[in-house]
This record gives sequence, C-alpha cells and structure tokens, in this order.
Amino acid sequence: MTAIERDPRDSRLRYTRKCLYESFLQFLEEKPVSDITVIEVCERAGVSRKTFYKYYSDQFALLMAMQDDLFEEYRERLKGNPADVEHIMPILIRFVGENRVLVRAAFANQGQGNFVDRVLDDLFATYRQDWEQANPDLPANDVEFLFYFAVSGLFGVVRHWLFDLPDLSADDIVKQAAALMHVADPHRETPYPAR
Repeated sequence: MTAIERDPRDSRLRYTRKCLYESFLQFLEEKPVSDITVIEVCERAGVSRKTFYKYYSDQFALLMAMQDDLFEEYRERLKGNPADVEHIMPILIRFVGENRVLVRAAFANQGQGNFVDRVLDDLFATYRQDWEQANPDLPANDVEFLFYFAVSGLFGVVRHWLFDLPDLSADDIVKQAAALMHVADPHRETPYPAR
C-alpha cells in the first residue's frame, strides 16, 4: 500500500471510535462511569456490543483509552513551553475547559494510569531540572515537594471548578489561579490583584 492509499478499515475504526467516544461523553455528563452500561453506550453510538468488545473490555477500559488520547493531546499542547507555572497554568486550565467532562470523570475515577496522576508525574519529569535550577538552595527532595505542593494546589482549584463551580469559564479560573499564585509569591511587590 502506498502512502496515498488508505486502508478503509482505518476509516471505519476511527469512525467507530469517534461514535463510542461521543456517546460515552454524553453519558459522562449525566452520570458516573460506574452507572454507565456498555449496552446504552453502544445503542446511542449505533455500534454493536460485539464491535465494542472487540476494542474494549468494559466502560472503564473505554474511559482509560479516552484518557490515553487526552494525555497525548495534553503532551502536544504543552510541548516546548517554558517551565514557568504562570505560563503553563492558563494552558492547562483552558485544556481542561475544552475537555471538562472527561477530566471530571478522570478525577472521579482514580486508578492506575489515571489522566490526572499522569499529568502530575509528566509535569514533574518535564520541568524538574528547571525547578531545581530556579531553587538552587533547596535539596532535590525539597524541590520535589515544592513542585507537587504548587501543582497539586492548581489541580485542587481545577477539581473545585469542575465539581462545584461548573458555570465558571476557563478564563474565570485562569484569573482566579493567577491571583492566588500572586498571593503565594513571596517576592511580590504589589498587593492582591483586583479582579
């Protein structure tokens, strides 16, 4: 097969996956993943259960596959950005805003390979050296604690938004997080910014 030719099975697979993802996301807006059945996802997607089980063992496997795709999108979105939390924070929050239903499900369904935990670990692995250079007087373990303290706080704000304040926009949360980061900066020269 040449590079121009496409296997029609690839197109069918992409379409089937898209239908299952969209159906599942609709149900995730209505109820937790544990209350979603494969039958209802398949019916709404117009896909047979046999086809579903060809790719996924259950609704949790579908959620994990969707989180895998989301993680790759996140990595692509952050690629090449500096290790500045104030720079990364709005990118992450807006990304969550675009994918809020799936990220909310990831927060609610913790487990191995969870999107939220993978993002935390990836951010640390990607930016660890920069954080160590920015804090040369801190031992490596303290830099790690500082990083997880700061980023977990940001994730706490995002979780609070997704579960308790869903009517706020991503830009509202970016402003709130920026104001909180300003307060946390021991070198700030200006008072808490007016919003």
